[in-house]
Amino acid sequence: MIEPGDIWDLYWETRLAPWDTLGKSAAIRAASKEIRRLAQPAGRPLRLLELGCGEGQILGTLLDAHADLCDRGASVGIDLNRKSLARCQKDYPGVHWEQGDFTAPDLLARLGKFDLILFVNALHEVFSAVFSPELGEVDVPLAKQQVREVLSHTVDCLHADRCLVLFDGLEPTGNQGRKVRIRFLSDQARAEFETFTREYRPFQIKYGEADTSGLVELSQHNFTRYITKSIFLGKRLWETERLESYQYFTEAEFREALIGQGLELTALETLTLNGEKWRSRVEIDPPDAEFPQEHVLIVAYKRPPPP
Repeated sequence: MIEPGDIWDLYWETRLAPWDTLGKSAAIRAASKEIRRLAQPAGRPLRLLELGCGEGQILGTLLDAHADLCDRGASVGIDLNRKSLARCQKDYPGVHWEQGDFTAPDLLARLGKFDLILFVNALHEVFSAVFSPELGEVDVPLAKQQVREVLSHTVDCLHADRCLVLFDGLEPTGNQGRKVRIRFLSDQARAEFETFTREYRPFQIKYGEADTSGLVELSQHNFTRYITKSIFLGKRLWETERLESYQYFTEAEFREALIGQGLELTALETLTLNGEKWRSRVEIDPPDAEFPQEHVLIVAYKRPPPP
């Protein structure tokens, strides 16, 4: 007997194959499971909200797939980019797409309550925007506080016993200043790395030649940012991607920030994306060293206060 979950797995495996390297696939699968879990006890169509929706593929795809479970007209996608929202309206009509800054508390307050809220590759933009000209890089304490404040306002938009799905970059645990030695596997890879160090804006990337064998030494902090961003080098998206750090919170910081807002984490998974592409460009010394888990997928529920 085929279980309903198996049918959905097959459906998403076919539909999401083009997005497997972008993280969107993992987020959509997780959100789909929560929509199906929430729909029966709700007894009504669900309202979905995506903050930083881009061109709408995540919210739009979920609403298309769960048309009988979600209220399409009452679901909302928010983004600042007018061109992206025009694409949303074209590809996913009937959804309320709105231009706005989701860090603004008044915007969130007027949207009402939702059953599921999506943050997919969005909060790292909040972090990266807190750039200090005096420091020449992101003001990390202030940037992390801004992320926590946005989370606080967002949780206010959730019904009790409803959920938040978050996918974003993950700061690896351990000493961020620990040195990592890498070897480039082609001249092109070395040239792209040097482009990265010159043009990456959120942090000043420092490195040195480890020895005469071609090894380069840099901190774990900088190495994680390099491998996360290397897939965009030489592409049109680099112009925006070079302005953003995917990494901002460690796993412990994510847990602390979400639990501090009254959320209960029901799932947390760490992932490495695009590993094959990185391994075609760079080798860590020693060669059997593992690439860091640099992305995180979290599902968290808002529990009602005790009586």
